[in-house]
Amino acid sequence: MKSFFGLCLLLGLALSQVSGSCPESCPDTEEVVWALDGGRCSVFRNKCYFDQTNCTKETGEQLTVTTKEECQPKCASICTAIFQPVSGTYRGKTRQFGNACSKQAHACTTGETYL
Repeated sequence: MKSFFGLCLLLGLALSQVSGSCPESCPDTEEVVWALDGGRCSVFRNKCYFDQTNCTKETGEQLTVTTKEECQPKCASICTAIFQPVSGTYRGKTRQFGNACSKQAHACTTGETYL
């Protein structure tokens, strides 16, 4: 019985360490991270936002850091015409986009990291 409780305690501690490594909030510091998700390019404000996104992905689907030069040719160039407006703020200015794909495509081609 003691070993069962010990095992449960160890498992609980291990799980708390896994969830504890994912950042809950990130600074607005701009230190752009370029990343590939399979064949698609994504751009992040900084390493913290990159890590936050990777924490929510399943194993095997992890983003990998790359260079701007390798990533930008793989930016989305075609988005659906479905109007689901989103906004983003970059350097204190808010901009509206037709949908999340358009926002990501713009960020990817310009390197502007919208929050």
